[in-house]
Amino acid sequence: MRAFARALARNLAAGLRVALFLPVRRLAFRIDLRQLLALFVVSALVDVAADAMRYGDGAAFSWRGLGNEIYSGGILILASALIALLNRDRALVHAIPVIALSAFPVLQLANGLPWQELGVPDAWTGVVDDVVLAWILVVLVRIVHVALEYRRGMRAVRALAGGVVLAVPIFLSSAIMTLEPWFAPPARDAPDSRYPSPASEPVLSEQMRILDEALDAIEDGRPGVTDLYFAGFAGDANEPAYRADVEAARHAMDERGGAAGRSIVLLNDRRTLLTDPIASLTHLRDTLDEFAAAMDPDEDIAMVYLAAPSRRNGELDVRMPPLELVPISAAGVRSAFDDAGIRYRVVVVSACNAGAFADELADDDTAVIVASDAASSSAGCGVEAGATAFGRAFFEDGMGKGASLAQAFEVARDRVAAHDPAMHPRMHVGTGIAARLAELGRPGGAQRQAALPAARHG
Repeated sequence: MRAFARALARNLAAGLRVALFLPVRRLAFRIDLRQLLALFVVSALVDVAADAMRYGDGAAFSWRGLGNEIYSGGILILASALIALLNRDRALVHAIPVIALSAFPVLQLANGLPWQELGVPDAWTGVVDDVVLAWILVVLVRIVHVALEYRRGMRAVRALAGGVVLAVPIFLSSAIMTLEPWFAPPARDAPDSRYPSPASEPVLSEQMRILDEALDAIEDGRPGVTDLYFAGFAGDANEPAYRADVEAARHAMDERGGAAGRSIVLLNDRRTLLTDPIASLTHLRDTLDEFAAAMDPDEDIAMVYLAAPSRRNGELDVRMPPLELVPISAAGVRSAFDDAGIRYRVVVVSACNAGAFADELADDDTAVIVASDAASSSAGCGVEAGATAFGRAFFEDGMGKGASLAQAFEVARDRVAAHDPAMHPRMHVGTGIAARLAELGRPGGAQRQAALPAARHG
């Protein structure tokens, strides 16, 4: 038994050298059926542990997922047999699986690491995943290269071809066997029983009434006065900070921007299902249509504040499980404004990768402010306790204290720069909207904004 354990330890040590590209020979491995079975068990256990590490505390376990490990082992044996057949070397049937299973544990652990929890910024997690994938592919080629130590003719070419033979079925297996031992259960599997389901018929019916009443309460614009209409959009029901941020922004714009009676919030939060309309593209379009009907298109301004998690392509995720809501894109926001016939627009986006909104929406009659451009993303433009970092600084510490749009942007930019310089907020203010903002609240003067020149920041 001790000899068996020593041989297993020796194989794992040699496999680590393969994975780390350290010098190693085929003779360093003890190749027999007992070692093959033992290494398969070790690899399966490490893979299960890596899955548990990847999905964290909220993961669920399924015994059926262990079938994935058996399937993967069979695929490895089959691919090794094919390589042995192509190279006319029967010994490779056992040698390749032993070397591969010896090298796999460190690769499995690296592939399962929760990089975000280890402090890797969101923008870099995809890059890290790609690096790990490339590492695995190169190691597969090296595994065959080591196994072919005694085949001198065209060894490098044979190793490259063998690596491809190993890689294709291994990576395809993840698409065929989708159930892993540990997995993240869908949100709908664990609904919060304290609140009604967004998909229930009573809630859907009530939502129609809630939206109608909220829109009916929007006041008409005052003739000869530049009025502000405000719509806040909190897109993620899984993160209450977005709701808190949007509600704080509405309060600031009601108190300091003169939007009282002309503001609305669209909230994705189970706690507000029976009091406020949910945040969706349809509800946003309905809101802008109502704004257009109430406002004077030649003098009034419509402001939309979007607070939601972003995707890599720059779209904003809209989440209210189990409802399937479409994401918000820059083109979708422009279309909603255009279809409503609203001329003067202010759009503030508190999200990562939001530069697409600045690029798409910027024109003479539009002001666009984004927390982070498309080239940068980090934890700083995500959520914090109570509010998003950028949104809180812009509305509560800027607009809420009487600052102009440009001044509020400077406050928010300075605040997040101290926290994360990579966020790179941007602002565009067209000449037409700048003139309208300078007239905001006139002639009453109580809500009058400081004059704002056309500007570009970032």
